[in-house]
Amino acid sequence: MAEVVVVGAGPVGLVVAGLLRREGVDVVVVERHDEPYGLPRAVHVDGEVARVLQAVGVGARFRAVSRGMPGLRLVEPGGGVLAEFTRDSAVGAGGFPESSMFHQPDLERLLLDEVGDRVRWGVAVTGVERWGVRTTEGELSARFVLGCDGAESFVRRELGIGSRTLGRPQSWAVVDVEGDGLVEWGGVHQVCDRRRPATYMRVAGRRYRWEYRVDGAPGRPPWTGDAQVVREATYTFRSRVARRWRVGSVFLLGDAAHEGPPFVGQGLGMGLRDAHNLAWKLGHVLRGGDPAVLDTYQSERMAHAVRTIRSAQVIGWALGAGPARRAVIRGAARLPGVAGAALRYSSPALAPGPLVGRAPLAGRLCPQWSTPQGWTDDLLGPHAAVVDLDSPYADWLRSARVRAALIRPDRIVLDTARSTADTGRLRARARELSTVDTSRRPFGAAR
Repeated sequence: MAEVVVVGAGPVGLVVAGLLRREGVDVVVVERHDEPYGLPRAVHVDGEVARVLQAVGVGARFRAVSRGMPGLRLVEPGGGVLAEFTRDSAVGAGGFPESSMFHQPDLERLLLDEVGDRVRWGVAVTGVERWGVRTTEGELSARFVLGCDGAESFVRRELGIGSRTLGRPQSWAVVDVEGDGLVEWGGVHQVCDRRRPATYMRVAGRRYRWEYRVDGAPGRPPWTGDAQVVREATYTFRSRVARRWRVGSVFLLGDAAHEGPPFVGQGLGMGLRDAHNLAWKLGHVLRGGDPAVLDTYQSERMAHAVRTIRSAQVIGWALGAGPARRAVIRGAARLPGVAGAALRYSSPALAPGPLVGRAPLAGRLCPQWSTPQGWTDDLLGPHAAVVDLDSPYADWLRSARVRAALIRPDRIVLDTARSTADTGRLRARARELSTVDTSRRPFGAAR
């Protein structure tokens, strides 16, 4: 019997398995395909999501196979630039570039280095039960089952979970190519064209991508020079969220729980945020903690997923622009603050609840710094931790006029303290959420 069975060995399934393994959880991943899917799909994560990869143990290696993306251009159909938004710094508050481009098979190889021994390839799930799953190789019992099996999720269908539709589906062609110098600028280009909106970009190395809306058979993208087509496919992008993300001991993550347009590059990011949110809660329960913490998974993650999908729909509105709408976009791009808003993506603060207090900073993602001892996320470790004015977080805490903060394993601030007595309360709460010795200071400072 495994403690957790993960259905699907895509990036979301591999990441949640890696996070659970670091929690000391016995996890098995089952994948109906015989081997990893070798063609590119996702190409972007933001700086917050890169920290999830760091939590799995592949942060440094991910830096080596990805590149920071410098910004965004809105482009007219003829190629003229409507607006250009560039970033001042390559590294954001989380210690990674605000946007990173990568080749998905490269990322999956890194993740398989961590959890590949827990994956059972060529094993399809044929039924989902209270006690685990039925598969083509027999029954596999588990305390929890995680459906990470994509947009056409068998797990979701087996549970009879419907979806809430947030917008009309659209068909887009996605073309991945390899070549040299096909796109001069390193940022993302969004073509605002009512008849054929498109996106094109350099991914990493010699890899490039074109995406464009199709009403029938896809036409060829407007690249120049010699290029080798690696993959060409047409997808239907939907905007929807599952009405339930949990049935008993079974949970949905990633595209099984939500789908959105690709225009803000958050499809994979939403799924990895799901994994980070849920994994530590499962670890807590499996160590004997209060099962009620699992009730916070959907309530904390659904609001973010809906907001992300709505943001992508706004970009989709701009991409479908005719002359009048392009004029509006050109004027709006000159307004103060628009450039920063166009490039900045951060998770909304979580609303107060059982795992989020009402004090300053509560519900927000904490920042990360590099120190002589290493990155602060690594020093905090995989469990809840309290940071105070003797830690690298001192300036951040002072800016909010607090003395200490309780950081959840997913780097969300659970609560903060203004006094020594309140700091003791935070340490007691940290002990409730963890079985490790929370009296050990993560940064080695004296009391």
